[in-house]
Amino acid sequence: MPVGGTDRVRWIERLVDAPSDRTRRVLRIAALAAPPVVTLWSTWYDALAARTVPDAAQLLAFLAGGLSLYLVRRLPVVPVVVAPLVWAATGSCSFVMVTAAVLGARRPRGWLLVLAAYTVLHPLGLVPVPCSFRAGHVSLPDETAPLLGVVLPALVGGAVGEAARLVAVREDRLRLAAEVAAARAADAVAHERLRLSRDMHDVVGQNVSRMTLHASAIASRTADAEARALATRIADTGADLLEDVHFVVGLLRGGDRGGDRGADRGAADARAPRSWQESIEAAERDGTAVRRHGAAVGPIARTAHLGAASSAVLDAVLAEALHNASKHAPGATVDLHGAVLPDAVRVVVENPVAGQASVLPSGGHGLAVAAERAATVGGRLTHGVHGGRFRLELEVPR
Repeated sequence: MPVGGTDRVRWIERLVDAPSDRTRRVLRIAALAAPPVVTLWSTWYDALAARTVPDAAQLLAFLAGGLSLYLVRRLPVVPVVVAPLVWAATGSCSFVMVTAAVLGARRPRGWLLVLAAYTVLHPLGLVPVPCSFRAGHVSLPDETAPLLGVVLPALVGGAVGEAARLVAVREDRLRLAAEVAAARAADAVAHERLRLSRDMHDVVGQNVSRMTLHASAIASRTADAEARALATRIADTGADLLEDVHFVVGLLRGGDRGGDRGADRGAADARAPRSWQESIEAAERDGTAVRRHGAAVGPIARTAHLGAASSAVLDAVLAEALHNASKHAPGATVDLHGAVLPDAVRVVVENPVAGQASVLPSGGHGLAVAAERAATVGGRLTHGVHGGRFRLELEVPR
């Protein structure tokens, strides 16, 4: 289709299906002004045709015809009846033409019968003059009455109404197609979540459970106190991890958590990270000394009156930073600095860079996830190596 034709079709669609506020106002004004305009034009043209001023009865008939047009939506039977009465009383078929156009556009019950009745009004002698140009400037035969007064307006109205209906049908089909596509996408996501939950339960959950059982067996059988304590810590960590796995499996399954441990906690929308103090205590148990400076000496989130979301981000990022320090620089001292600014809280975590490679494998996503967490609350996270020390800086808004 040519570009110009496409633009016209889109303009019609916007006008019919999704008009702008300005277009709506114009249409409302036009709907209010149309009956007076038709009434004034009918009165003027009748006076022009008759070469005399309409009498009081004719003026009342024109007024009744104009008022009846305001009921064309709610009570269409009123203008349907009034229009031929005005034609019979005044000889003006203007209201019949308007009513025929509305009937063709809206197509209410019995509209064809009404149009058929209108076409035989003049042949049956029920109206004094045919619906034609009566002012003398155009000469048309009487047989044009049904064509000019009824059929032609009905065709024009029918074309407008059919365009509106076609646009509405098209929009309904597009809306249905979008709903079907959304349902299919949601179904695919649900199936993928179930697959992930099965894999996590069968692979991660079972291996973590096996590791926990092995650590518990070592703790119960070894005579070495230090080995027993370490094995007990491994078993406890594995048990906590297993509970976290069950929680994530429950979330992926959309509430179907069965009898897994952690099912009660799985009802929450999100799992709370370790608290600030818990992360520090866990790092110290792993042999990492944590030195606090400034506002980090106390509960900085409470001191700064942080919201729940910013406090959770602070806890999660600190846990990640201390975990990385324990993993990549075991036994090193970590310096934790805190500052409460007028509109933010700043936390800096520093630790020496180990001279050898990490003793534990790294997934490589921890800091990226931490940065994403900070961004969710409008914060900022930066990190890098400066002067032989790894430095992580976090700012979250107050």
